[in-house]
Amino acid sequence: MRKKIRIVDLFCGMGGLSIGAIQAIQESNKTPEIQFACDYDQDASFFYQKNFAKYLKKYHYGDISEVLSDNFSSPPNTQEQAHTSLSGKIDFLFAGPPCQGHSNLNNHSRRKDPRNFLYLRTIRFIELTKPTYFLIENVPAVVHAEESIVSTSTKLLEKFGYEITESVIDFTKLGVPQSRKRHVIFGSLKHDLSKILSNIYTDKKVLLSDVLEDLLEIQSTSIFDTASKMNKENMARANYLFDTNSYDLPNELRPKCHQGNHSYKSMYGRLKWNEVAQTITSGFGSMGQGRYLHPQKRRVITPHEAARIQGLPDWLDYSEIKLRSNLQKMIGNAVPPALSRRFVQSAMEK
Repeated sequence: MRKKIRIVDLFCGMGGLSIGAIQAIQESNKTPEIQFACDYDQDASFFYQKNFAKYLKKYHYGDISEVLSDNFSSPPNTQEQAHTSLSGKIDFLFAGPPCQGHSNLNNHSRRKDPRNFLYLRTIRFIELTKPTYFLIENVPAVVHAEESIVSTSTKLLEKFGYEITESVIDFTKLGVPQSRKRHVIFGSLKHDLSKILSNIYTDKKVLLSDVLEDLLEIQSTSIFDTASKMNKENMARANYLFDTNSYDLPNELRPKCHQGNHSYKSMYGRLKWNEVAQTITSGFGSMGQGRYLHPQKRRVITPHEAARIQGLPDWLDYSEIKLRSNLQKMIGNAVPPALSRRFVQSAMEK
């Protein structure tokens, strides 16, 4: 077997899927090589290139449409020819196309967003390079996109010779302490997905206490280890929850816009120490964005704590991210590494 395992990470963000793959590859005593990665976010791109420099061969910072078309079954254009040398040489491809166009939280352009078509750039890259395995991650609502992105993609991928499996992954079953669910398309040229996917889940349930306990008394003044400051009203709400040993804020203590009949009970809520968190988003620094009040401290969770809940390792260097909002966005948008780690582990075992 080859000593080097080659990967590609499209729409990589800060690198959650790359991290999981690197972990799995190194656990198999092999060397990871990132043949190509790309993203259009400046902070995430600089972070990725710095943290994965020793593995990274080529990176594109900018719109993926600058290097990939969606002209399927046509010869590669000038920009695409740079990728044809990778054909047949990629072991694992990962992609997390922007999901804002699909999200049920996006009331302005839900399922009618030009970013939905970025999904097809991933399919074009797969056509050009023929990775042995791939996974494409997105929010569950992607299947309802008005442009039928998922069904169009799966038909194309099957035409290219891939076995395809679609699944909604529950990340708690991957050992991640948050109730995150994502739609994933898995693909294999070896047609062995049933064996691989039967082995990706774990019986071990990880709780918040498992990942946060050693951070309770951490001493640091960096934005990574300090919580965002709460206003007077939110501080009073936090005090109420602790003073009454409560976890859900009553309606009368919520802002008027969050009172009455609503389904957002987690807003202004307190996390539970021996349970899992709700989905971590870029809004984890605000009580008004979800259940993000620390279970034992009268404050919201810190970026470090959010990173732990995401399953991001402590060896990552965030020191060059200067704005709290950018740090929260990067961590909240990350894909928990457990997804790619369990997939790569199982594929390499089989």
